[in-house]
Amino acid sequence: METIILASGSPRRKELLLKVKMPVKVVPPALIEDYSAPASAGDLVSRVARGKVDAVVELFKAESPRWVLGVDTIVEADGKIHGKPASYEHARAMLGSLSGKVHRVYSGIVVLVDKARPPEVEVVCTEVKFKTLSPTELSWYLSSGEWSGAAGAYRIQERGSFFVEWIRGSYSNVVGLPLEAFYGILVKNEYHF
Repeated sequence: METIILASGSPRRKELLLKVKMPVKVVPPALIEDYSAPASAGDLVSRVARGKVDAVVELFKAESPRWVLGVDTIVEADGKIHGKPASYEHARAMLGSLSGKVHRVYSGIVVLVDKARPPEVEVVCTEVKFKTLSPTELSWYLSSGEWSGAAGAYRIQERGSFFVEWIRGSYSNVVGLPLEAFYGILVKNEYHF
């Protein structure tokens, strides 16, 4: 199998690829994730994921990298975009806005198969319903620090799972890499497993 170049510093994305026995090389991109431009959630995540791929490809001056994977994930609730919280108070506000409601987790996947053709782009959306969080639950979760670096200020694969009443769609998308969609892109482009 050819190595997947993961254009991300996310330990969760690396773990997901390793769990499915994919050879992976992590190359974190030098890119600021900017969600300020007006666009749909799907357009935002695909644009940032493409920026991650482009930033990593620029590092390969002499060779043409293959199988470069860029992913970006955000949470949308009531028309508001939630990326990674900047502080404890920001995380508190995010979680408060998700409490008792359905929100959507969007991931943009961009895979550069090779430089000779445009990258494959796909957007995946998963709906998640949170229980109503009590002030005690909110404080307990925030004190864990698990919110740091997580879109929407929670991690479904860790303690954040206590708050999820149901999900509709890809679980791995909520973790940060929709494996089903990624696999589809690999198969479509004749990746040799």
